[in-house]
Amino acid sequence: MKMINNLEVEYKILVTKEDFEKLSALYQDKTFIKQINYYYDTEDLDLRNQKCALRIREKNNTFLITLKTPASKGHHEYECYVNENSSKAFESSEIKGLLDQLNIEKPLMELGKCVTYRAVVELEKAELCFDINEYNGITDYEIEYEQTAEHDGISEFNKILSQVNLRYEKNCASKIKRTLHSR
Repeated sequence: MKMINNLEVEYKILVTKEDFEKLSALYQDKTFIKQINYYYDTEDLDLRNQKCALRIREKNNTFLITLKTPASKGHHEYECYVNENSSKAFESSEIKGLLDQLNIEKPLMELGKCVTYRAVVELEKAELCFDINEYNGITDYEIEYEQTAEHDGISEFNKILSQVNLRYEKNCASKIKRTLHSR
């Protein structure tokens, strides 16, 4: 199992369905793909208390574990593919090693799931993601700008959003927070 480590710098906002559809319509060449995020933590939310998040994402019959930890700018993302969505996936030495560094000793349990229909538009220095999220009977609309190269992402994101009179101020709550707070 190969562990991938990268720095994630992203800007994201929640928008109305109408604004989502207006901005999305400006980018014709995209396809929405279903993915399911299964969120894990201990019963006492030991990961969340350290501003970390752990998920297994199911997409196109593959399963990807992602552990996000805080960084000075954005998050460190540690990722690897596994065979299934189950707590057995956390038994690999790589994942155990990361959890040990965070002093996570209690069992991990699935706390919630979010179904996302995501379309990704490749830009020169970023990916523009259009997400329709469904969790606990709620549907929301999120636009995300994830940098793939160093640049002034906020300014670029605001140029894109200004096409439909939107403005980025600060990141909305993460999908995991929204999912778990809606239980």
